[in-house]
Amino acid sequence: MRKGVSQARFEGRAIATSILVVALLCLAVAVAGCGAALQNKAKTTLSTDRGSSVLRPGVSVPPDLAGLVVPPASGAYIGVYQPPAPFALSALDTYNAISNKPPAILMWYQPWSKTGPADFDPAAVVALYERDIVPMVTWEPWDATLGASAPADPANQPAYRLANIINGNFDPYIHKFAKSVKAVRGPVMIRLMHEMNGNWYPWSGTANGNTPAEFVVAWRHVHDIFVAEGATNVTWVWSINHESVPVGAGNAFADYYPGDQYVDWVSISGFNWGTSTSTTSWHPLNFWYQKPMAYLQSTGKPIIVSEFGSVENGGDKANWIRDAYGQFETTYPGVKGVVYYDKLEYSHGGMQDWRVTSTPASLRAFQASVASPYFLPAPAYTLAAWKSSLTTANWVYLRSLRPLY
Repeated sequence: MRKGVSQARFEGRAIATSILVVALLCLAVAVAGCGAALQNKAKTTLSTDRGSSVLRPGVSVPPDLAGLVVPPASGAYIGVYQPPAPFALSALDTYNAISNKPPAILMWYQPWSKTGPADFDPAAVVALYERDIVPMVTWEPWDATLGASAPADPANQPAYRLANIINGNFDPYIHKFAKSVKAVRGPVMIRLMHEMNGNWYPWSGTANGNTPAEFVVAWRHVHDIFVAEGATNVTWVWSINHESVPVGAGNAFADYYPGDQYVDWVSISGFNWGTSTSTTSWHPLNFWYQKPMAYLQSTGKPIIVSEFGSVENGGDKANWIRDAYGQFETTYPGVKGVVYYDKLEYSHGGMQDWRVTSTPASLRAFQASVASPYFLPAPAYTLAAWKSSLTTANWVYLRSLRPLY
């Protein structure tokens, strides 16, 4: 039966409306699907594991980047070098069992060579944050295994000349390291190319074909890469040896200073070797520290003693420890952190037992020294402030970072 024109037009409009409704419903379903996909993507953690992307599901939000490690208004943070921490945290448990204060800073070494733990391990650092500890990486451009096996000339490693750093040979590695440091978001202290005024490392200014001027350029080059990567959670620690070797014009502390805008803390290392080798003798801390401390204080930067310790050979180690901590408290107000080098070593034809547990008397002296309220345990202010801002979603992100070692 043939329909009338009005009825046909009405039914036509109805059909068109139905088609439009169906189309809109399909579009809504598609948008919802895309939204769900985007939401699931937003709930995925992106981290770095040996240079590859690792996706993990779950509600995850990267925290804000922490700022520089702020020195305490008074006192000095306690620190320790306690290998193999942070890659084995049981070492920290051992230290905490003999110390009456947990360390605010943990220092360790990482070479640039693939023969060592060269890559920054975000998971190990997050584990330190959970213990309220600030990480300080001593970052070394060399193959440490060659240094250990060739003690007569460990600095002779042409591949690691400062010119090669300046020319960009290591840029991919430096960029990767910077990205991993940024990934942890919290405060990280980097002690780059330490003891450069000595002559025993490939980055030394008077060894391996280098100059002090090249050291300055190389330092700035590395620093600038971190800035380009947005790794502004780094506190840069510029660290001298307590004496220049060789002594003379062109190898002074100031010859290596990269500039205030490139340095956040300054540092010193120096030990009492006693009679543990045929060429060393017993000296109190001030014998080595008085002159370099005066220079470091002149920079106006906070100072951290990043390596120090004493052997038992040739004197009274317990008294040496008491005197050293006493000097940090009374003589050097610019010192805002002290890192004890707690390790047993065999080098230069002798044994060096730097450990505070080398004798019961030395341990008692250490415990009594750090018991002073002047020496501050974990947490450091900057880390505590950053952690207080973390949400549950931030912790999901941090704990999703996979361990490397």
